[in-house]
Amino acid sequence: MADVVSIETGSGAAEPRISYAVARLERAVRAAIAERVRPHGLTTLQYTTLSVLERHGAPLSNAQLARRAYMSPQSMSEVIDALEQKGLIRRNPHPNHGRQLPATLTAKGRRVLVDCERMVDELEGVMLADLTARQQTAFREALKSAVRALAAGFPHD
Repeated sequence: MADVVSIETGSGAAEPRISYAVARLERAVRAAIAERVRPHGLTTLQYTTLSVLERHGAPLSNAQLARRAYMSPQSMSEVIDALEQKGLIRRNPHPNHGRQLPATLTAKGRRVLVDCERMVDELEGVMLADLTARQQTAFREALKSAVRALAAGFPHD
């Protein structure tokens, strides 16, 4: 009988469930990113927030950042405060909503993010080294499809 960790294959060999493998990968990726961004005084969540701001290209509110980074607004508030104290982001009052303080990257934040992105690129290179370019593309598309199927993001292009 299959359990949450493995399933029986036609050959009788037990293979890990996809959900289990994805969870293991997610934990390993988070730990590897944490190790790589630590020299910049960042946590994985802080790096993710900087990355989301860069990719969005426009100021984002605390609530918008929290949704995009899959964090609670309270956790995001702590992340934003830490990034602002480090001089990596700045918040300015929204012109139409005075209580909102959308965040933007500072020049220092962009420099730090470039270094972190390079290190994460290297991590992904190691992680995907055994896959051809075509397999990497297929893997990315399969992951995006699975995320979409669970209504967790990645709208269709």
